[in-house]
Amino acid sequence: MLLQNSCSADTLRALETAPAMFLVLSPELYILTASDLFLQATESLREDIKGKYIFDAFPDNPNLPDPDGVNNIMASLQFVIKNKQAHIMPVQRYDVPDKSAPGKFIIRYWEPLHSPILDQNGSISYIIQSVRNVTSEFLSKEEALKSQEERRESLKQVDALHQDLFTAYDNLRNLNISLENEVLNRTKELQQSESKYRNLIEYSPIAMQVFRGEDMTFEIVNASMLRFLGKTADIIGKPLFVGVPEIVGQPIVEALYKVYRTGESLEIYAEKVILERNGLKEVGYYDVLYRALHNDGKITGVLGIAIEVTPQILAQQSIKESEARFRTMAEGSEILISLMNEKGKLEYLNTAWVNLTGWQQENLHDFNWEEYIHPSDLALVEKNIKNSLKAHEPFSNEFRLLNKQGEYRWLKIKGMPRLNSDQLFVGYICSGSDITREKQRLQEIESVNKALIRSNQQLRDTNIRLLESEENLLTAFNAGELGSCSLNLRNNVAEMSEQYRHHFGLPLKGEISWEMVLEAVEPEFLDEVKTVLENAAKYGSPVDSTYAIRHLVTGVRKWMRVVGKVYQGADGSNERIYAIVMDVTAQKEDEQRKNDFIAMVSHELKTPLTSVNGYVQLLQLKARNRDAFDINLFVDKIQTQLKKMTTMINGFLNISRLESGKIQLNRSRFDLSVLVSNLEEEYAAFVSTHRFICTPGSGMWVAADEDKIAHVINNLLSNAVKYSAFNSEIYISCKLIDEQVVLCVKDTGNGIQPQDIPKLFERYYRVQNEKTSTIAGFGIGLYLSAEIIERHGGKIWVESEVGIGSAFYFSIPYAPIADWMD
Repeated sequence: MLLQNSCSADTLRALETAPAMFLVLSPELYILTASDLFLQATESLREDIKGKYIFDAFPDNPNLPDPDGVNNIMASLQFVIKNKQAHIMPVQRYDVPDKSAPGKFIIRYWEPLHSPILDQNGSISYIIQSVRNVTSEFLSKEEALKSQEERRESLKQVDALHQDLFTAYDNLRNLNISLENEVLNRTKELQQSESKYRNLIEYSPIAMQVFRGEDMTFEIVNASMLRFLGKTADIIGKPLFVGVPEIVGQPIVEALYKVYRTGESLEIYAEKVILERNGLKEVGYYDVLYRALHNDGKITGVLGIAIEVTPQILAQQSIKESEARFRTMAEGSEILISLMNEKGKLEYLNTAWVNLTGWQQENLHDFNWEEYIHPSDLALVEKNIKNSLKAHEPFSNEFRLLNKQGEYRWLKIKGMPRLNSDQLFVGYICSGSDITREKQRLQEIESVNKALIRSNQQLRDTNIRLLESEENLLTAFNAGELGSCSLNLRNNVAEMSEQYRHHFGLPLKGEISWEMVLEAVEPEFLDEVKTVLENAAKYGSPVDSTYAIRHLVTGVRKWMRVVGKVYQGADGSNERIYAIVMDVTAQKEDEQRKNDFIAMVSHELKTPLTSVNGYVQLLQLKARNRDAFDINLFVDKIQTQLKKMTTMINGFLNISRLESGKIQLNRSRFDLSVLVSNLEEEYAAFVSTHRFICTPGSGMWVAADEDKIAHVINNLLSNAVKYSAFNSEIYISCKLIDEQVVLCVKDTGNGIQPQDIPKLFERYYRVQNEKTSTIAGFGIGLYLSAEIIERHGGKIWVESEVGIGSAFYFSIPYAPIADWMD
């Protein structure tokens, strides 16, 4: 189909009547229009080819032995699209379909030119394919041979035709009058076409100009070309040497006249041109395209196009000058300087290298420098350079290398990455020096030191073992967040590690007295701590005490365990206590929660057991007295109590299985919205104290353990009932958000304090306040729910506001049928 382009309808209509043969193509190579002369040459109709892909409108002749016309023209068009530059092609054979004989082709030879027309943003607006039909010229030689024979036959018929010519003369005279009128009309059309042709040049963003005549008079010069020449529009109508006098004698002039004399197009790249701008002569470099202009088969002028490439040429010259300076500096230096390419091959050696090794510059292409490295050093050098080449990072090597006398010399070589103008890695520039003398001096020093090393070996081994012991101890202390302390029993000054100070909130620098430590101890433990210290000082008793402190900076209550040992001085008196301290707050809190949990479980299990025992005793009494009673009523009540016990025990077992890794997930694909609806119906049927409002959605497919997900939802619903007011609403919803199925249970209850929210999903944790103290629970429901959701690859969280209510969420991955089948 016809693609969008920025070529207006008026421009297309103007191009259609231009006195030249060309196609106008969109950047996608669809035909926008064609000139009348092109349509005549190809025997085509505009409406038949307009909007078609160029090679669909004009297919190649499949009967040719080498049908390469499509490939050649496509290559030229791709060059234009990529480089945004015009491209002149040599003569191409490209036959056109014979409209009078479908499936046949008419032989055609063309001289194509592809020119891009750019918009204000520098993008290609459209492409003009200009062609010149050179079929007759190309075939002229062949036709000349054939025509010689034909002329011999024709001469015989000439006499017979003379009579007919006289008769036709009168007809031709009448026809001539008619043709003169048509020529006048055609001339007017050509004038209009010429105007549009001028506009095309004048408004082009590319510098363009048209010369006419032997003196190369400026006929058309667009604004871009005037800026390029540093001139104003008054040069139009003037000869080249008058309008641009500084051009006289420059090689570009000879190239221009050559095109005018021969008619052959010319492309010149990076041509040096001197132009006068603002009264100053400037040297620039330009890519220039010259094409001859014809009228009635004669050359009447030249079309010139120029693109400035001065920055690129100056950059190249700068690089060459920089390389020349580098080589001059390198050749005069005593430092070993070389260049290595991106494959590790030498490209250049300076004189210092040649003097050392005898290697020659001209032999570097196939030279293997690795053969001259000492075998003991080769593997390390090769590995170092290989890794550096791969990472494009600097390298440094010390190794032994054979010099031209066949002796090994120690060298130190450093390599720094080289980048080209496009910032691409092209190898290394290396510098080095002969360090043989330094190595020899080091060897002498090493020899002298060996005796000293041997004599000190035992001491060093001892120090190493001591250091390792200290490091191991320090590592263990840091890993366990242990603090260390040394207390001088004579002056009560303590030397403490940073971790010890952190635990108590003591200053991180300066001396610490024992009185400063005691300020952090909670009052109820103060006497006990003092007693332990007194026994240690008086009797040398070991220290092992656990007590609560109040952090001196944050005020947070923490539990500390201090374990230490008393060391005696030279006089046998107890001189110093060495101790370590550890933060056991978490263990204490966990121990407390366990104790609370055990007490709660004992109480909660005792309640149903007491009920069961009461019902059994009542049954026994009635059975003994042979009283009439409804046994089913008693059995149902006993079964209800046993059910409560079973639920509690299963919860404890599930926690045990989770923590031992033995819990199994029996996954299946099911619709979570259906499960939510079923559970909501069950709760609505058996719980009359609350109103349930459910929006489960539909098609909420998940791949999960349905029983365990049901357990999680049951737990959230049960909590919502327990912790919200009588006759309040409980909202249940299920939504699909970002490939996650998200379930929400929301109540309008008491809400949760912000400090309790991070701990809700911890094992045995229960919110402690006046409103929750009367509500039964073990602190395992949310912990178990969180573990189940996590093992499904999901997430569980809560949003709550005190006095407003809480919303518990969990999400698990959505499982459409395609993913489940995979």
